[in-house]
Amino acid sequence: MNIKFYMLWSFLIITMLSCDSKYVSVPDSEIESASSWSINDQPPSFPECENLKNNQHLDCFRNIIEIEINNFLDNKVFPIDSNEYILTLKIDTIGKFSLDKLNPSNKIDNTSINLIKSAVENIPNALPAIKTNVGEFVEVSFNLPFKLKYE
Repeated sequence: MNIKFYMLWSFLIITMLSCDSKYVSVPDSEIESASSWSINDQPPSFPECENLKNNQHLDCFRNIIEIEINNFLDNKVFPIDSNEYILTLKIDTIGKFSLDKLNPSNKIDNTSINLIKSAVENIPNALPAIKTNVGEFVEVSFNLPFKLKYE
């Protein structure tokens, strides 16, 4: 019985030592190629946009986002000029929205920025983007032109 125990123990140690992952590497060019967005990958979506194709899908997706943001910001006054802003939105692997950047940010006060962040975070979760060559949900970001109402 002791010999079996030692043989099993020896086998496990040899197996663990022979599986050294530092010798396994993937070239950066392969990682970059696999990570690039392709036409086959699925962008984030909302259920109402699922059956639409290309530009119609994108228009539907952006319209829902704009409606949600405008509904949240309705009746709120922003002490800013009428410039158009670019919201850089992130959608994570579970479909949650967040505000990554706001440009130009120097023309808007912190209170207004926080309201816009809250508006973006209150957008209902989307169906996350899928990188089809690996079958994984991925985080994506995109720019959304946006004009705020002001008084």
